[in-house]
Amino acid sequence: MSVDNGFRIVPPEPTRKPPRRILPIVIGVIGAVLLGTVLTMLVASFWTLGTEAGGSCGTDRNGISYGPCPRGTAWMLPVSIVSLFVVVPAAMLCVVRAGSRRLGCLGVIVLALVGVLPGMAVFRWSHGRTLAAVWQAPPDRPTTTEGLGGWLSGTTVVRARFDRLVGYDVATGAVRWTYTVPGRDVLCAMSRTTADGVGLIAHGAETQPCGRVTAVDLNTGRALWERGVPADGISSSISSDVLAVTDGMAAVQTSQAVMALRLRDGTPLWQDKAADRCRLATVTAGHDQVLTTVSCFEQVPRIRALDAATGRARWTVKAPIQGTSANIRPLSADPAVFAVQEGGQRGVSVIASFDETGRVRATIPIDDGQRRLDVSDHGFRATPARHLVLQDGFLVAKAQLPGGKYRLVGYDLADGRLRWSTGVGDFAALQAEPGLVHVLGGTSWKPGLWALSLRDGRLTYVGVPRFPGDDDDELFYSAGSRYIVLTERAVIPHSAPVSAFRAR
Repeated sequence: MSVDNGFRIVPPEPTRKPPRRILPIVIGVIGAVLLGTVLTMLVASFWTLGTEAGGSCGTDRNGISYGPCPRGTAWMLPVSIVSLFVVVPAAMLCVVRAGSRRLGCLGVIVLALVGVLPGMAVFRWSHGRTLAAVWQAPPDRPTTTEGLGGWLSGTTVVRARFDRLVGYDVATGAVRWTYTVPGRDVLCAMSRTTADGVGLIAHGAETQPCGRVTAVDLNTGRALWERGVPADGISSSISSDVLAVTDGMAAVQTSQAVMALRLRDGTPLWQDKAADRCRLATVTAGHDQVLTTVSCFEQVPRIRALDAATGRARWTVKAPIQGTSANIRPLSADPAVFAVQEGGQRGVSVIASFDETGRVRATIPIDDGQRRLDVSDHGFRATPARHLVLQDGFLVAKAQLPGGKYRLVGYDLADGRLRWSTGVGDFAALQAEPGLVHVLGGTSWKPGLWALSLRDGRLTYVGVPRFPGDDDDELFYSAGSRYIVLTERAVIPHSAPVSAFRAR
């Protein structure tokens, strides 16, 4: 301090900045981070809605259904939209309290970017993994063409239509080969399965009995051999379970006989003829046996097992019914399992499993009053899809409850006991693997892929396949890390007759 002419000069006190409140700043910072989180959830949900559900989902006020919403979006969309009304003002606090508009805006942007990571984490947790599309085959031409069947053989997936078979490379979707049905014939039957890289088809002139059988090499698409069948032939309508293949052998069933041919060259091996006033209905083949169903005039239908190598009868038993009329369809040859639906109002409808001597091991009621098992064929008339599979001694089937809901049920084929029951929706397809069954959700249930444990029926979510199409009757295969879907009709814009997807 100094004195000049009697005046005292006092230095000015430093200006104090007004204290900042910590709470508004914290609220602003949290709001900015949440802004990034909410916007990420909103954008990801809208993107998923467009790519997986075509832009709309749910049911409107008029009761019109647009299909199920992608997993997780039903709550993420409304929550993220409503949250914006809270987090936007909170983020603005960050701008106001930063002291500088430019610095505050920059802080909001940086903090919002920080919120992208938790936003994606929440989305992935709720939505699940996306199973990326690997490839899609171009649509059928004409678009009204119907898929009749399909096979998976090694690294080749095959889709059949009335005039051709097309083999696709599982890894890339490239067309490996195309087999054209000879002349003006149309395809009328296929073996349900393949063996040793060979599939069996039957064909004939349209509206005429199906008079020719051809074995197709599924590695090259070339015909290995072609043979005619007896005059009565195979029905001109598209049929299933009239051709079968097993190790080194092909079985061809007409109404009067089962003929066995060597698989690679068509050499006749043996023949089993029906007795007078009897007809054969179906044929299926397992590792070492061929099963047929025999219907005779005014007699209980019979199931017959033949040795695949010699054609000699292993056993013949009556179907587990009392009447003389029944619809008997093979579900498996190894083990021997049949769906038997007797005619008449008091007729018995059961799934029956047989041991190696023909003795009935167990019967499972198709409708026990509490649930009705779906034993029907779905689409693909030559190799129809089914909503049941047999794996590891279990029968896994879709069951409809009296209220219209669905469950997947697991029965032990050894004793017919119900082991577990799991709630599901009206799914699109099943595919069995050791220890589990894959369940592909359809348009009327949760879209996605699920793994069902055979031990206890527990469902585990695998992910959402991202490929176009909403066919509810599909053939579904797995090949290593890839999953293959064949649709019966590829008539929807941008749909594909064959699609492949995999887990990322």
